[in-house]
Amino acid sequence: MTKDVKRTGATARRVVLGLTLAAGVALVSPGGARAEVKDLTVAIQYGLGYLPLMIAKNQGLIEKYAEAQGIGPVKVNWLVLNGGVAANDALLSGNAQIVSAGIAPLLTVWDKTRGTFDVKAISGLDSSAYWINSNNPNVRSIRDLTDKDRIAVPAVKVSINSVILQIAAEKEFGPGHQYDFEPLTTTLSPPDATAALVSGKTEITGHITTPTYGSQQLAHPNIHRILNSRDVIGEATLVLSYATQKFYDENPKLTAAVVKALTDGFALIKRDKAEAARIYLAEERSKLTQDEVVALLNNPDISYSQVPHNTGVIADFMHRVGSIKTKPASWKDYTFPVLHGEAGS
Repeated sequence: MTKDVKRTGATARRVVLGLTLAAGVALVSPGGARAEVKDLTVAIQYGLGYLPLMIAKNQGLIEKYAEAQGIGPVKVNWLVLNGGVAANDALLSGNAQIVSAGIAPLLTVWDKTRGTFDVKAISGLDSSAYWINSNNPNVRSIRDLTDKDRIAVPAVKVSINSVILQIAAEKEFGPGHQYDFEPLTTTLSPPDATAALVSGKTEITGHITTPTYGSQQLAHPNIHRILNSRDVIGEATLVLSYATQKFYDENPKLTAAVVKALTDGFALIKRDKAEAARIYLAEERSKLTQDEVVALLNNPDISYSQVPHNTGVIADFMHRVGSIKTKPASWKDYTFPVLHGEAGS
């Protein structure tokens, strides 16, 4: 794979150094530093897009680097959620301090919490393609979709899966047609959507998904692909980890530990795909074999990036169609300074 795990080594060193220095400033600030949290909850979702975090969980990396940062033992709890709506709810309710979801849910919550929670990204994660697969033999492209089709997504309208379909519809039919297929979408988790699509015995005739589940679907003769997101928007970082401004400000050392843990996760994926595949299968129930996961990690449609890139194409679209009220001036508006020294977009 030629494009996975971008700019991780030097980035991590600058990131951790910067956050450590920030923590040092906080420690000598008037009134003393606020104690950092010792009980951290991190929310992830299904699929290989969350593999850097799965590696951090499996290897206890956040705990390891929290100790190294000098904040003592930290307990890390993990939630597995379905969709950006659930992720945003968990973050704003305080049930999780760091969540991971698509760029569309991030932009939605960033827009709604400006001046209050001020939610922003601390890291990019996944830059993989999204596929639209169908079990309807009459559907060879999105032009063939009818009101008899039902397309599974993690969350209707606000998930990055849904936004991919909106962009594709506008590109195919012109401005004003971005929501033409919205009535066809329905909420299902990736495992449930895959089971429904393969069985052919439910109303589900399509699924917008990453290659993790898309490849399992395409292994069945009744399933075919009708669209690849990279044909519509190119390669872009579509999944990120994010938190509130309060957490970021009050936990500089723990944030540094999380960033370093993620950096190690990216590095492992690049260095040892067999081990990365083993960890994925240990952390998520899957029908895939280790060799099949390795093959996926070598698939050019799967890539990872700690530094977000080409996210502006999603932000510009969502603002133009009214999904978010505020137009970001740049990618730095919805990311924390921990990323700003890099060439993101």
